[in-house]
Amino acid sequence: MKKTALIKNVIAIGLAASLGLTACGANGGNTNTNTGKASEVKAETAGTEVSAEAISKAEELIGRNVTPEDVVTEEIIEAAIDKLKEQYTFEELKELKIGATSWAYLADKNGWFDKLLGDNGTKVSLVEGTVGNEVQLMDRGELHLTNRMLYPYLLYKSQGGDITAVELSEDPQPGIVTFLVRADSDYQTLADLKGKTIASWKAGCQYVALIEQTNDLGWVEGTDWTYANVSNSDIKTALDAGEIDAISVHPFANINSEIINGNFREIGNAKENGVYTNYGGASVSFAPTQFADEHVNIFKAVLKLRQLINAYIVGNQESTAAVLETITREPAENTIWYLQRSKETSFSASAPLSQLIDDTDKYQDWLIKNTEEFTEEGRVDKETFFDTNFFN
Repeated sequence: MKKTALIKNVIAIGLAASLGLTACGANGGNTNTNTGKASEVKAETAGTEVSAEAISKAEELIGRNVTPEDVVTEEIIEAAIDKLKEQYTFEELKELKIGATSWAYLADKNGWFDKLLGDNGTKVSLVEGTVGNEVQLMDRGELHLTNRMLYPYLLYKSQGGDITAVELSEDPQPGIVTFLVRADSDYQTLADLKGKTIASWKAGCQYVALIEQTNDLGWVEGTDWTYANVSNSDIKTALDAGEIDAISVHPFANINSEIINGNFREIGNAKENGVYTNYGGASVSFAPTQFADEHVNIFKAVLKLRQLINAYIVGNQESTAAVLETITREPAENTIWYLQRSKETSFSASAPLSQLIDDTDKYQDWLIKNTEEFTEEGRVDKETFFDTNFFN
């Protein structure tokens, strides 16, 4: 099959890719209401009055991976913070700089960062506009923790980035990538686009999902179809103007608004049970290697807080999306729409480390075979994919 060059410097693809709110679910409203006698029992933890039931649940969730199905309330988060402070002796750190995304916005707004780390003298700052600039920011000490998909993380490492993964997510559902056409077109499936022009942004893994699907159809780029590399900021306009026939994108708020209003129509997604949906589309929380090694306890506590807040978002979609709208200006409806497609990538993978390493290396094999950006000469040593301090 024909190899397709990927750009060397990954460019920003948008802020919403962690559960930051890449979106999913449609519970609508706060469904985390405690009832029964257990919720009436109160206990004191670190000066905050919470129920014994919340303390028990917090202890359980600290001891295992949080899932999208877990019911997490603000009270449970408060109890968990107290337990995390008891469990970990935090390293000395004046400031922790985290990439801005939905869970971090909520942690900041609700004072959870301050409650977790304030007594340690650690201020948490949210860094905007990190996507595509992560390694440069980390090299300058301007970013300590962020989240991207596995593709850009591996690309950064193959280019010599001194970064390490501290968390890997579960695999995504196919709908986290969508193939869109104009609603007034005659195209019904991806196969109908043979001989046509399909656009995506090579900086993002939605490009990988597109290549996997066209390869599966047996198409050769430049012969059976034409690829157009169009930035996320321009891709919607290009499709609407008829300059291209279809697009492969993550359905972030600015894109799914066109689906909701009927301008665009969805004709396909990432391949079911393919490379992308089995391991390639997972997201990674990563940090500068030395910084992660020197702040293991702080990172463990913050990553657990992230899991809890993401479960809280999934269970309280309408209320949290409304709060986020006041911060990001993205309509709550669009935030919820994307959350429903992406929630899996906001929770830690449950597979053992050995399997995560093997799966990631299989993905690297696929990238080397199908793209020019990844080569055998630039292969990342699989033993350096993940920081073992953070994986069981």
